[in-house]
Amino acid sequence: LGRLAKNGIGLVSITENIDYSTPQGKLFTQMLGSFAEYFSESLATHVRKGQGQRASEGRHLGGIPFGYASCWTGSDGGRVLVCDPEHDGGVHLIDEEGGAVTELFKRYATGTSTTASLALWLNEQGFRTRNTKRLPGPDGSDSAGPRLFTNASVRVILHNPFYAGFVKYNGERMPGIHNSVIGSELFEAVQATLRKNSGRSSTLSSRKTRTYLLKGLIR
Repeated sequence: LGRLAKNGIGLVSITENIDYSTPQGKLFTQMLGSFAEYFSESLATHVRKGQGQRASEGRHLGGIPFGYASCWTGSDGGRVLVCDPEHDGGVHLIDEEGGAVTELFKRYATGTSTTASLALWLNEQGFRTRNTKRLPGPDGSDSAGPRLFTNASVRVILHNPFYAGFVKYNGERMPGIHNSVIGSELFEAVQATLRKNSGRSSTLSSRKTRTYLLKGLIR
């Protein structure tokens, strides 16, 4: 609005009965902006407070990761409990997916599997991601829904402490009340392997034939 005013352009809103070209209109617009900013920041404060409370109780935040499903169905206005009784944390394991996640962590911890080979294995087993975003498909059209696993989606799983029984909030891990699929020792072993492989050579195959003395140290 200030940039428009500097160029001699006045803004008139018919639906809100505002004429920004007049002093009264400028005052009214600024008052509306102040109220909107207050309500926005107030809402954000309450949301953060609610998220912090959920995290302190060990309940999940955000989307439910691959391997788990919610004990509830429907939106907040009409939620229905589908598990009787409700599982700890309001989520329960999906046996086949949970077993696949456990296998992912075990294979990667050995240092003989790559994220690419694990993604290929998941796809061959018939598993698909929990994608909910609209992404371009093979035909160029945007659509949401399950997708094939990729290096990135496998890496997201391997980095997620939720599988080891933790919930994450503001960069901190808190003990979760949901059932874990792996132990904390295996999770930390995978994190160490991920850090070690972050600078691995692209010529290094899953079948290790030689040792790279400067792997992870020089690029």
